[in-house]
Amino acid sequence: MLRYHKDVYIPEVDKIRLVVSTDILNGLKWRFTPHCIDNLTVRTIRQEDILLFIKDLKLQAVDIFEYYINEYNRIIKICYRIPYTQNMDIILIISDEKNIITVYMNEKEDNHITLNKNLYVKN
Repeated sequence: MLRYHKDVYIPEVDKIRLVVSTDILNGLKWRFTPHCIDNLTVRTIRQEDILLFIKDLKLQAVDIFEYYINEYNRIIKICYRIPYTQNMDIILIISDEKNIITVYMNEKEDNHITLNKNLYVKN
């Protein structure tokens, strides 16, 4: 599986594919993996508030920061960073079938300085 991150490298062709993938996801219904539900119960966020926010959320490709492509060159997982409050963003990791793999909060100022760029495809 190939991993791509916006701070490392995103091929031009994938920028178009990510817009199309996001449009497709917006046409699907939300589903939750058991991993997502387990994480919601452990994390210190208000589950109901987050789920209500996500329910009416329209995804935007501009919010993508990471994605994964399988051996068949298919985008199978997309990571979105969605503005939520003045100080916090919601991180949504979504499968190509709109299963929420995980969801968590991140401070807006967190620029992920510990990002291991060696994990991602480079130009």
